[in-house]
Amino acid sequence: MRLCAHFRHFSVLLIVLALVAAARGESAQRGTVKAPHVTVTLLVPPAEIYPGESFTAGLQFQMEPGWHVYWQNAGDSGEPPTIDWKLPQGITAGAMQFPAPKRLPLGPLMDFGYEGQVVFPVPMQVGAEFSPAGKQADIAGHVTWLVCREVCIPGKADLALTRAAAESKPAAPQVDATAQALIAQYEAKLPKP
Repeated sequence: MRLCAHFRHFSVLLIVLALVAAARGESAQRGTVKAPHVTVTLLVPPAEIYPGESFTAGLQFQMEPGWHVYWQNAGDSGEPPTIDWKLPQGITAGAMQFPAPKRLPLGPLMDFGYEGQVVFPVPMQVGAEFSPAGKQADIAGHVTWLVCREVCIPGKADLALTRAAAESKPAAPQVDATAQALIAQYEAKLPKP
């Protein structure tokens, strides 16, 4: 009987520890969020952020088969993804860019958007006045979207990545080549005037 009571206390302790660990993980910075029918990832290729640097970040959406997100001009219905940046002083983000969409007919309606995967490139500029308070720079943003099939599901997430902060350009800047190549692939699909 006494062993059962100890086991119950031990089980409760394990559950409390698991909840605390989950809460810490929830507050930790996340570059990827899995939501219903879509996975959203923040892509920041440079390993270090330094004054005078310019680079292109990206917002990647991977949808389940049959689901889609919308272009900047959604068509008859829908809403495009948005990101509200939270950046260190001295770093600015340009407008999110939208690769050429595909037609998404639904009965008599015509929408425009993306199925499968899409990356929205975002030009970033680090000003000459960028002076990191510490040795890190947090690139973060609040993302909203609408993912649809026959029905639409709104989604939102806070995404963030931490990069090293330098006072000047490193001798050999390091980048995440996979993220950079993926962003470049979708930059090549941007509509031309």
